[in-house]
Amino acid sequence: MQSHLRTFYFFLRWASFLLAASILTNGAAFGQRIRNESVQVSATLHRAVMEASTKYKIPGLAVALIQQGRVVGIEVSGVRDMNSSAPVTENTVFEAGSLSEPVFAYAILDLAAEGRLDLGAPVTQYFPLPYHRIANPFLPGTSPIQMDQITDVRFQQITGIRLLNHTSGMPNWVLNDHLRLLFNPGERWSYSGEGEVYLQRAAEQVTGQSFASLVSRYVFGPAAMTHSGYVWRPEYEASIATGYDQDGHPVPSNHYVRAIGPKTLYTTVGDYSRFVCMVLASSIRQRIHEGAVSLMLNPTVTVDSSNAFSWGMGWGLEQSTGNTYFFHWSAQPGFSSFVIASRKTGDGIVLFSIGENGLNAARDIIQTTLGGDHPVFKSPVLHQP
Repeated sequence: MQSHLRTFYFFLRWASFLLAASILTNGAAFGQRIRNESVQVSATLHRAVMEASTKYKIPGLAVALIQQGRVVGIEVSGVRDMNSSAPVTENTVFEAGSLSEPVFAYAILDLAAEGRLDLGAPVTQYFPLPYHRIANPFLPGTSPIQMDQITDVRFQQITGIRLLNHTSGMPNWVLNDHLRLLFNPGERWSYSGEGEVYLQRAAEQVTGQSFASLVSRYVFGPAAMTHSGYVWRPEYEASIATGYDQDGHPVPSNHYVRAIGPKTLYTTVGDYSRFVCMVLASSIRQRIHEGAVSLMLNPTVTVDSSNAFSWGMGWGLEQSTGNTYFFHWSAQPGFSSFVIASRKTGDGIVLFSIGENGLNAARDIIQTTLGGDHPVFKSPVLHQP
């Protein structure tokens, strides 16, 4: 596996950069189809979204349909806040949760493509032990910062590759406590947001730049994600979605003050769709982009063999009906989201859901619009907290 990844990495270092972004037209409607200037939204998508919203009692839903590498329409239903009855629109801002990770990974891979970060090297090469981690990076800015000092020599076996494909041995999140490895690096797959925070800190150390600056350069700018950010903006107050738990109780919005690459992304369905289209884009002149995407979509470790589920870098990968789909999901209090697409066909779905039944809605909508059997929805991994 390592030799294959090094081949891709060598390709990255010697490539030149040119990114292409898809442009999505604006528009809004409540409970009706939002129409692209050139292509009408599919009636099939409209029906699928409305049926899923009703069937799973979802307060608000925003879904983008991608065909042949471009967004052909966005469908919305319901409200972004049940108290005010404000409708979901194309510009409703969602907390992306774990859907932050692919954006983070793309930025890191482009940084590596410039030769500034060797993903095959131990991260301690750039960020020596002891690793002084923030014990809880999600606390408000006025809260005292507690540090956790890591001296475990096994960290010298943790590479950027192992952090991006979740084989580092680090747990997902350890807040206000000491971080300990769950297993030796490289032994198996186990999702870890903490691991990617470690890689983020190394990238910031190497470049002398904040992650917010890096992601703006490598992703937000090229993909024209003008509504997206990793920290709270005052203007989000007018369009932020309110989450609701299974009992219908509102979940307070998180006002993140620190950019955490795998977690704190605020975005809209339109912005995230433009990012997915950027991943789907292909051009002979986009050699660095092609190398980065190849790394993202190259299976490196099996997650769930019974459901054809593996992991690349930043994306889950599913083998289904002779095709490879890249996907990611988020399940957090008040919200659930799902993204899936195929580079072979250029087709995909981006879904943001208010409430916690979004994965059920995604399964139904994807079966109706993209077709095919998607065994990943049967994987217990998707339903872990």
